[in-house]
Amino acid sequence: MQTTNYETILGFNPVSDTIGVRQVDVTPQMASMILVQLNKDNRKIVNSQVTKISKSIREDGWLEDGQPLTFNREGNITEGQHRLHAIISEDVTVPMIVVTGVTLDCFTRCAPAKPRRPEDEIQRKDKLAKPAEVSALRQLLSRRRGEKLNMKNAIEQWNFWKEDVRAGRDLVDDFFDSTTDFDPYERTFSAWAALCVRMGYKETAETLLSCLKAEILDDDSVSCLTREFIKYFKEYNWNMPAAGRTELIYQLLCVATDRLLKKPNGDIQLGVTPDKMNHTSLSNSGTYRKFLDDPDGIGDEPYFKDGFEPDN
Repeated sequence: MQTTNYETILGFNPVSDTIGVRQVDVTPQMASMILVQLNKDNRKIVNSQVTKISKSIREDGWLEDGQPLTFNREGNITEGQHRLHAIISEDVTVPMIVVTGVTLDCFTRCAPAKPRRPEDEIQRKDKLAKPAEVSALRQLLSRRRGEKLNMKNAIEQWNFWKEDVRAGRDLVDDFFDSTTDFDPYERTFSAWAALCVRMGYKETAETLLSCLKAEILDDDSVSCLTREFIKYFKEYNWNMPAAGRTELIYQLLCVATDRLLKKPNGDIQLGVTPDKMNHTSLSNSGTYRKFLDDPDGIGDEPYFKDGFEPDN
């Protein structure tokens, strides 16, 4: 096809030696032509990315984010092929910024843009949000086994949980400033502490952290509960993968919380066995169950938005 025909169909000439910028209403027919005839110098298509964009169009419409459709000096598209596939899939006509005259192979030589993450989205809206706090939020949502942190829900989840997350971080700061035994699990401790704050178990969490700190630093055992907590973790974590050890720490924290709610002085056994230290068993009752997003597997419960209330 000659360039004059491109101009007739597209409304612009994709071949250019200089940078040109314009807005064009891209139809499915135009998208198809570009993909078939002007996509000879691009990376391999990723179908999952097309699916994500198509879903976004269905749910939120076409969002004008300013990301352009770019053509190099030979007229081949270099950015936007996944969006073009989604336009065809959803059969929509959308406005797009079109840039022509892009230097050949510039994407090979230029430093790539930093990928956006949920952390970036949160810190874009809340300049005071610390990386450790966002990390604790991610861990909290993971432990609840519900909706995971992503770009789309980052702001909503942060606004809902930030006060609890910050209070949880405050609770664990002194413990980790004074001890190192559980340093690899700081995010998990922070997530558990934040959930305790939300549930009204702040004092219980403070007590457990204080007793664990004393158990680690003092020569004599402080309480039966914390002595067995540390002993159990050391005995059963050694052959676990990292994810398994993190899961075990969280489970132990939840069980220890239950025990302290019964005996606030810690004069109580941990009382667990390996066959009971798993999600299936622990989700039947206690703190572990209360912290879950959907303990009964109903599939439509809110994430603590309406139905979750503190115990006190």
